[in-house]
Order: sequence, then C-alpha cells, then structure tokens
Amino acid sequence: MKKFQFHLGKLLSYKDQNLENEMMILAAFNKQLEEEQKRLLELKSDQENCNRNFEKEMSVSIIPEACQVYLRYLSFLKEQIKLILKKIKAIAEKIDVQIEIVKNLKLETRSLEIIKETRYNEYKIEMVKESEKELEEFMVTAKIINESF
Repeated sequence: MKKFQFHLGKLLSYKDQNLENEMMILAAFNKQLEEEQKRLLELKSDQENCNRNFEKEMSVSIIPEACQVYLRYLSFLKEQIKLILKKIKAIAEKIDVQIEIVKNLKLETRSLEIIKETRYNEYKIEMVKESEKELEEFMVTAKIINESF
C-alpha cells in the first residue's frame, strides 16, 4: 500500500504560517488601539480635572496670568485629544484592512484543508477497495489451491 501524500501540503503549510503572521499583526494593531484609547481616557480625565480646577479658581478669584495658563493648557489638551482621535481612526482603519486579510487567508487555508480531507477520504476508499481486491485474490488463490489437492 502506498502512503498518503497531499501534494499541496507545502502550500497549506505556507498559508498557515502566513495566517499566523497576519494574526500577530492584527494583535499588534489591537494593542496599539487599546493603548491609544487608554491615552485618550487619560487626556479626557485631565481635561475634566483642569476644567473643575479652573471653575473652582474662577469662583474664588483668579489672576489673569493663572487664567491664561488654564486656558492654554485646556487648548493643549483639546489638540492632543484631536490628535489621539485621528490616530485611533487610522488604527481602526488598519484593523479593518487586516481583518479582511485574515478572513481571506482563513478562507484559503480552510479550502486547502477541505481539499486535503477530501483527498484523504478518497485515499482511504481506494485503500479499502485495494484491500478488498487483495483479499478476493487471496480467496480465489486459496480456493484454487484447495481444489487442486
């Protein structure tokens, strides 16, 4: 009996490895997104705290220089938040593209696995037929030998 060989095995292996690499890239993008979202929350928290402190100072009494410092800092935080939102949007777009790449690779890999399974099942059926044929030939030979004696 011949051993089962899947001639597209190297391609399947390559696709599996490629899929694994693309999944790692996707995980890296997700980590970047998480870090930027965390940074955004920190900036928004800073902005809220600054607003609270500014309002507190305004209710008591504040000198113009301190007022300008608060306003500049709030403006700075607002710009930083805008930048982070742009980064988050760009990373989210990269994630969407990467998800499509991963989906396509999974589809290709799964297709190759189905082909492999189908060919293996065909191989098993062929081996069963071959075994049956050998058994039948053995039985016929044994019958002929018994009849000759």
